[in-house]
Order: sequence, then C-alpha cells, then structure tokens
Amino acid sequence: MIYDIFLYKERRAFMNLDIYSHNLTINYSDVDENNQVTNKGLLRLLQEVAGIHCGLLGYGVNDTPKTGLAWILLNWKLKVFARPKTNTNLLIKTWTRKKTPLFVYRDFEIYDNAYNLVAIASSKWVLFNVNNKSISRVTDGVNEKYIQVNKEVFPEKFEEKIKEPLNSEFVLDYTVQRRDIDTNHHVNNLYYLDYAYEALPLKVFKNNKFSNVEIMYKHQATLGDTLSLFCAHTSNNEYIISIKDKIDGKLHAIVKLY
Repeated sequence: MIYDIFLYKERRAFMNLDIYSHNLTINYSDVDENNQVTNKGLLRLLQEVAGIHCGLLGYGVNDTPKTGLAWILLNWKLKVFARPKTNTNLLIKTWTRKKTPLFVYRDFEIYDNAYNLVAIASSKWVLFNVNNKSISRVTDGVNEKYIQVNKEVFPEKFEEKIKEPLNSEFVLDYTVQRRDIDTNHHVNNLYYLDYAYEALPLKVFKNNKFSNVEIMYKHQATLGDTLSLFCAHTSNNEYIISIKDKIDGKLHAIVKLY
C-alpha cells in the first residue's frame, strides 16, 4: 500500500495532474457546414479530457465497478473566442477549481497550435453512488486525489441556477432514442444542446454561432421519455430553452444561448 501511494505521487508529479493538459484533434463530426468547430464539438472535447483526467485520478468510467461511483454533470458554462477547423490539434487544460462536501467544480482552457485561446469553460459535478442509486458526498479518496487549484477562468460569478422565463413558448416534443443514452443509463449531457438547437427558429439557428452557452441539468431523462421543448427570447438577446417531461412537467434542463 505504501509503495502504491509512492508510485501515485511520483506519477502525479511527473504528469502534473493538478492542472492536467491533454491534446485532442477536432474531428469531422465536431464541425458545422462551414467547417468550424461547434459548441457541441468543444463540449465533447472537454468531456473527453475530463474523463481521461478522472481516470488518471482513479475515478473514471472504468473505475466505477470498483469505486461504485460515477460523476454526474450539473452545469456547463462555455465561452468561445475562435472556431478552428477539422483536424486542428488543440491543447486542453483542466483542473479542480473548487470543492464542497457535495460538489466538485472543474474549469477548462482550450488552446490552438499557436497557443491562442480558443475557449474557456467551467462545470459543476456531483458523485452518484451506482449501487444505491443516490447522490454521494465527496469521499475522502476524491478529496485526496482532486487537488483544488486557485485559478478561475471566468472573472464573473458562475451562475448555477438558470431561471425559466415566463414568456417561454412550446415548440416541439421529442422522444428519447437509444442513441441518446450513455453509460449512466440516461441522456448524455451533450444531447440536451442538440435538443435546444432544434427548438430555435431556423433563421436564428442559421445566423448565430452563440459564443456563450450555459446549461443547467436538473433531472435525468431516460430511454422512451417524451420531452417538451419551450423557447424564449429575452430582452438581452438571449435564447433560453427549457426541456421538460411531457407527462408531469418535470424540468430536465435549461439551455441558455447568447
């Protein structure tokens, strides 16, 4: 056991796991019709690097059978400065910005080949106990491995609660398909952004890249659920899409685009 701890500390020092850096390439599926990386493409890359980092710390997807724990995403906040093309290599940095007894906050920076800042992001996560199907407090093991770094990418406060506008209008219903489900047996967080884009007027979707994305996840959606999508356009030129259960009106997520 002592030797294992020694090896872990040596690896951590060598790989700099506190602020972890990883290179990924923009795939064809990550770009739009103009060959520019989409918001979903960027979030996919961030999700990949977060998963790799968690695996190195011993709390990744492949570790769930041993730990009994899985990470559930509660919030995304993304700001985009540039949109590179297919096959562009990106350097992605991520770290634990903040920890509480229940939540872990993770920040990101994305750089291109010339080390220009492409995007920044912040996120909020909670541990889920897969054995008793309940939220878990941050364990001693997580506290030991996830070292908090005093660095924030956003100067403004991270708004975790997005309010549903009173003027939201119903747009369409969508039934969750098999392709939407991930290893946690619910809709993967990236698909909620797809749903939100489908709720936008076509002209708005075509004419806006939306350099800012905020997503708040409230309740899991599972296979066969029918979701009702509502859209509102605010006086601040924000589009806010609410995604609810068609039967009981339960809020699954809110997406803010601006």
